[in-house]
Amino acid sequence: MKIHLIFFFVLITSVSLGQVGIGTTTPSAASMLDVSATTDGTTYKGLIPPRLPSQAEKANISPTTSDIGLLIFVEDTGTLEMWNGTAWEVTYALTTAIVTAATQDFDANTTWSYTEAPNFYNMNDDIWDVINSFGSAVIDNNINTVNGNFLGCRDLNNTNGGGVFAHALVFDTINVSALTNVKIAFDYDVFEFDGGDDVNYTYYIDGVPTDILLVDGMNGGGVTAEGTVLINIPNGTTTVSLDIAIVQDGAADYAGFDNFRVYGE
Repeated sequence: MKIHLIFFFVLITSVSLGQVGIGTTTPSAASMLDVSATTDGTTYKGLIPPRLPSQAEKANISPTTSDIGLLIFVEDTGTLEMWNGTAWEVTYALTTAIVTAATQDFDANTTWSYTEAPNFYNMNDDIWDVINSFGSAVIDNNINTVNGNFLGCRDLNNTNGGGVFAHALVFDTINVSALTNVKIAFDYDVFEFDGGDDVNYTYYIDGVPTDILLVDGMNGGGVTAEGTVLINIPNGTTTVSLDIAIVQDGAADYAGFDNFRVYGE
């Protein structure tokens, strides 16, 4: 709340002077919008222009002759493009295109197939399922790193299909022999995992497993964590795969997982 209030007053002050500063209280006099890369001189962030999945989505924008300077980034072609008043011009093209070998976001991108164990269930507070909401504004606010449909976990130790055992997603093996600089990634958001609750994942490089403990629940306040797991795969690898396993008990703590993907160059 304090951060929101500070930002609000900074924004109002900046607007009253005719300029908007984000992350700065002294926006440039030559700029209507001045975005600082840092607010503390230590942590730095970048600026992402509007991203379109492919060239096809540009038809939905319908710019006019007065929209000169409109800027977009098209993901499938890796191009930063600007509207010149009559057509889109490529202002920069990435020299290395990212190739997605497999992805599972539980929405439109579902090329990375998986097997769940046990079978999905969703009954009252007992949730091991692909969902788009836990049905509670408080919980959904706590689980906000994932979006759209995601794998939801809550009170897995139950008699409605769960129990005191690891609930797992086992993803199919993907051939990456044609790619370099391969990565496996996924997003996670865990709230208040306490004693006995944990999240593990295992990635496989040419069938050889590596086990990682991602979240180790603790007694007391519990563990809340969120972010993106990024696994670098050595060049020359032929196949990769991934398993994720969650052990959890109780309705007061929960988790979401999303955007599982394999990609490279």
